[in-house]
Amino acid sequence: MGINVLPPDINESMSDFSVVGEHIRFGLAAVKNVGVGAIESIIVVRESGGPFRSIVDFCDRVDPRKSNKRVVESLIKCGAFDSTGHRRRQLMTYCEEIMDKAQKRQRERASGQANLLEQFEQTERTPQNGGGSDDGLPDMPEWDHKELLANEKETIGFYITGHPLSRYADRLAMIVTADSSDLAAKTDREILIMAGVVSSIREVQTRRKETMAYITLEDLKGSTTVIFFPEIYKGSYDLLHGEDPLLVKGTVDIGEDSVKVIAAEATLLATAADKPYHSAYFTIDVNRSAEDIETLYRCLRQHGGKQEGYIKLVEEKSETLIYLGEDMRLDLTLTLRKEVEQILGVGSIQFV
Repeated sequence: MGINVLPPDINESMSDFSVVGEHIRFGLAAVKNVGVGAIESIIVVRESGGPFRSIVDFCDRVDPRKSNKRVVESLIKCGAFDSTGHRRRQLMTYCEEIMDKAQKRQRERASGQANLLEQFEQTERTPQNGGGSDDGLPDMPEWDHKELLANEKETIGFYITGHPLSRYADRLAMIVTADSSDLAAKTDREILIMAGVVSSIREVQTRRKETMAYITLEDLKGSTTVIFFPEIYKGSYDLLHGEDPLLVKGTVDIGEDSVKVIAAEATLLATAADKPYHSAYFTIDVNRSAEDIETLYRCLRQHGGKQEGYIKLVEEKSETLIYLGEDMRLDLTLTLRKEVEQILGVGSIQFV
């Protein structure tokens, strides 16, 4: 059974990572803007008065001097209030109003005053009176998946409820020719296509005072260092500093200590994923056996369609491109890719 990593939770998280059942729960110390004082206050109040029933209950009981607006907003963004039954967008929208009312009630209690209307607040919060929950929060849809993940990454440095590449998972295998897990098996100067999100950028000045960059590209299997030389970096600057998943074309650079990728081009993954393929290229070494060629021929005959096919016949210092012809047009599918790679090897087919 797999072990899941669960987001921080105001009712389960301790300061550091902890084991909850068969899973690992993020600690509150991992959340940006949540300091030691806030964490201690949350845990003490929770252990002495029981679990927090809602964000209103939380704000009523926790010292606002230690758990201020920045703390509460970060806890909302990372999903720490999810277990109370509200959507993160709901809580962010009404966070300031909830905290203001809670602080007012705390001041009144501290001064010995009694709010005569407080007993009626529960009635006013019922769904019949416009509220979407027992805390009187109007119902509204959750943030879209992209914003949800961006807020998680902002507050805890990780994607917890998903990954930006997940929405492309069904087509990713048809677009890329490599990922971070199989990069080490590639040969030096081999051309490849990878997809991922930029997790860090380290800029470096060249001797000509131009700016190049070392980009950490994160995919579903891990991460890869991609080198963007000045001209390519300048042309890709806006994409690399955005949040959208990217498609990077480049070549393998095998060094003494690590394997990197030298970028030739960067584009939005969404553009490539939505664009229909019009041709396929099959890379075949000249020393490949006649049996493999015959097996490939039979495979292609079983995948007739409307797209063009090409053979890239490769030897040590040259490459010959052969058009398969009108009578061997193909249906470019993931099944075709898998069958061809079983014959010729992983990365031997490229859809364009």
